[in-house]
Amino acid sequence: MRQGAASTDEEVYQGTSIRWKHFDASYKLAAKKVSMGWSYEDFAQCVPDWAESNPEAAHDVFSQVSDYMYTTIIQQGETVLLHYNAARGIDELHQTVLDAKTRAATGEEPGMDTWRGTLDPNSAVRVRVTPVLQEEKQRLETVLAELEAESNELTANLKQNEDRRAENEGVANKLLDALEQAAATFNAIPEEPVQMWTIEAQEGVP
Repeated sequence: MRQGAASTDEEVYQGTSIRWKHFDASYKLAAKKVSMGWSYEDFAQCVPDWAESNPEAAHDVFSQVSDYMYTTIIQQGETVLLHYNAARGIDELHQTVLDAKTRAATGEEPGMDTWRGTLDPNSAVRVRVTPVLQEEKQRLETVLAELEAESNELTANLKQNEDRRAENEGVANKLLDALEQAAATFNAIPEEPVQMWTIEAQEGVP
């Protein structure tokens, strides 16, 4: 049975170890026993009248149902095994066991990662995981510090832009006030002197 992580770009991994082959054969044997573990007599008891009057057809249906059950179990089981990449995992387990037996046979001293019967699982996990978590913590703290620095710089720029905007608004308001005052002063001048001044100005033009 071909197993592995489902992918459209790479071929599905196929188990090769003897451990996987035994597992695959046992899995298929279990599926066969489940789907064909009932007899025709058990089936006939579900539809006794029809089975008695049509024994040949009943035998055919019994075979079809058994085959369908077997096929369905195999297909659904392979979907689960494929999803969890069981073939690769079992092959890696097999290789790990072989390596351990080889080390034991040659008298090689156990390494730091070798499992010991006296080793507490919780302690072993903490020893392996704690440095990784500390390293990740330091990395995240560095990223956070960089983000805070960028945030502070952005806040300062926004404050500076806000101050400039307020200053520009102040200048604009002063100019508008001056224009309004000039317009009010001009509108307050009597119309006749203005007309006379306009005429004199035009006559004085060469």
